[in-house]
Amino acid sequence: MVAMTHFQDELNALGKALATAKRILITAPGAADGDSIGAQLALQRMLNQAFPNLQVFIVNDEELPPRYQFLPDAETVFIPETFARAQHERKFDMAFVVDGGIDRAGRVKHWYDQTPIKVFIDHHAVSCDYPYTIRMVDPKASATTELIYHLSQTSLFKTRIDPQFAQHIYLGLVFDTGFFRHSNTTAEAMVLAAELLKTGFDFTRVGERGMLERSLGSLRLMADTLGQAKTREQGKIIWSVLTQDMLRKYDAIPDDREGIIDHLFLTHGVEVALLLFELGPQQVKVSLRSQGKVDVARFARALTVRGGGHSKAAGALLEMPIQEAAESVLEKLSAEIKKTH
Repeated sequence: MVAMTHFQDELNALGKALATAKRILITAPGAADGDSIGAQLALQRMLNQAFPNLQVFIVNDEELPPRYQFLPDAETVFIPETFARAQHERKFDMAFVVDGGIDRAGRVKHWYDQTPIKVFIDHHAVSCDYPYTIRMVDPKASATTELIYHLSQTSLFKTRIDPQFAQHIYLGLVFDTGFFRHSNTTAEAMVLAAELLKTGFDFTRVGERGMLERSLGSLRLMADTLGQAKTREQGKIIWSVLTQDMLRKYDAIPDDREGIIDHLFLTHGVEVALLLFELGPQQVKVSLRSQGKVDVARFARALTVRGGGHSKAAGALLEMPIQEAAESVLEKLSAEIKKTH
């Protein structure tokens, strides 16, 4: 973990901007996952504690998935429609995007673009170029919440580490490290988790609700998606698709795809796992996992400017029908696999 002292110029700029700001926007790319919602809620709590006169709003393009609605302050998360109904102005003095670039924030991007001070906090190594005012990116951090935690303990914030704040940070850690089993798990992340547990929050509940709990429809959706899995390149690639028809068949929601890619990936002999999720007739979400020979972050960015992530876990958003996307991505992925052998 890079010490926050390496971001001293950014911290100074952040402090000056917060001293005069009145209204703050916090957002993240697409549908919230455990790290992005944990980072957003933790950042909101930090700002509210250190600058009580600020108005701080979390607005995301998509509704908060049910699995995260148990979190403290989850009721404060808006989508554009509910934000408008609450009669809030769409004008902000500062805006934060966390856990991924603003290019994937959907309808909220327009609001962010119009904000004078634009802040980016992330731990992904690959992201889209954008003229951020303040950029704090640390690829050595296991999760964005780890970076947020270290930011919270600077003299600018001095955030109280209470059970509510601790579970926001902890959720991001367990989500992005896969319960501390992925290769991005560091000794620093394990030590931080241990310190957070000392606050006494129910870490079992946070892990099970935020990572493992599924509806019956979600289980059936997973079974169908895994049952359709196919392989290429002598079993080195495994892939499957998840369509809108499948969601409707099992009365499932988009968040129910969470975790399916990991089951595909944990298949003997697989080097890269691919899951294509149909968002609409001309839009596909691509999820990738790699054992390491193929850098899927760079592969995803080569597919589209709306791609990126980590070298072993990445994603992309493609504007094409799902069948066309599958053929295109598999052809390119096969070429990448052949380069490594």
